[in-house]
Amino acid sequence: MVSLCGILVLVLVNSVLSSYPEDEEGANNLFQSWKQEHGKEYKLLGEDFGRFQIFKDNLKLINKLNGMYKGKMTFAANKFADMDPKEFQSKILMPKRRAPTFESSRYIKSTVNDPLPDSFDWVPKNMVTSVKDQGAAGSCWAFSTVENIEGQWAMAGKPLTNLSVEQVVDCDGMEDIPGKNADCGVFGGWPYLAYQYIMKAGGLSTWSDYPYCSGDTADKHHPEDNCMPCPAPGFNASLCGPPVPYCNMSQSCVAKLNKDKFVNGLQLSSWKAIDQNETVVAEQLMKIGPLSIAINAELLQLYHKGVFEPHHCDPKNLDHAVLLVGFGKEKTLFGEKSFWKVKNSWGPKWGLNGYFQIKRDVGMCGINTQVTTAVLSPPNK
Repeated sequence: MVSLCGILVLVLVNSVLSSYPEDEEGANNLFQSWKQEHGKEYKLLGEDFGRFQIFKDNLKLINKLNGMYKGKMTFAANKFADMDPKEFQSKILMPKRRAPTFESSRYIKSTVNDPLPDSFDWVPKNMVTSVKDQGAAGSCWAFSTVENIEGQWAMAGKPLTNLSVEQVVDCDGMEDIPGKNADCGVFGGWPYLAYQYIMKAGGLSTWSDYPYCSGDTADKHHPEDNCMPCPAPGFNASLCGPPVPYCNMSQSCVAKLNKDKFVNGLQLSSWKAIDQNETVVAEQLMKIGPLSIAINAELLQLYHKGVFEPHHCDPKNLDHAVLLVGFGKEKTLFGEKSFWKVKNSWGPKWGLNGYFQIKRDVGMCGINTQVTTAVLSPPNK
């Protein structure tokens, strides 16, 4: 007997392989299956109808995109299928911004002499923690930062450890006044500033000691289940915009941060940026470990699989931070296509079990413009 869950999965998978229904009845049947598959509930009066209209529009868009790209990459009715692009941008991504540039001494530059392998991946080498879900919060920058540090800690021979993203979201109020950048909690931020916060704070807690609670995640679909931390100390309203109108001090950094629970020996001494040459990025990825990167992700909303290669993706408008973990080559009817393997923070049901592939060596979506890594302090002797 096939389980109900199995039937729902088959319905959605079969829809991806062919065209989604665009008629009212067919779209509604799929919408009901999709809601059950993703545990979606709508409490507000009329919200179910409104979400269905968005869902139906997205089905048409997915069909259009799949026809346009002809299997080179595939789009599907994933967990974001009930959000229109503007809502997705405001709730999941960060405000669009240009990549900052740093002093020359900050960059790792090298000349690659040895040929690179066809593929490389830190995930099976146990240098990457499990995929997380940032929920409806612009906190990707904190995930990207912390996941880079998790990799650096493991590269140093320490146990692979889930570190606290929420600590960075709650407590990091760093600012770069000349660059007009700041870390703004759920409203966005920059990994390079987050490294500086962690250096100043003196370390990080584990995920279990300071768990993530910002954003509407797959485990809690209603805002009342989430925490409401107050802005971080030093929150710059001029650069970040007005803080949340209501916050709970008992759920904030001043109440929750306990430096006695920082991971013993985990401290940052500095941070580095990587040259934009993608061959150098690949070389440093293999040498250093998983790297923090930023991209323009507006067209990733409905991504399902394949090498992400949109026709239009402004590399100067960065709005999402993720983790670079590997690279490879895809064999197609038109020859080989090089790609990067990237860990996302939208949960394991999105994309390729929480990961995605994106075309390599062309600066796709600005992927090479903000590559950074933490530098850990050497262990105390």
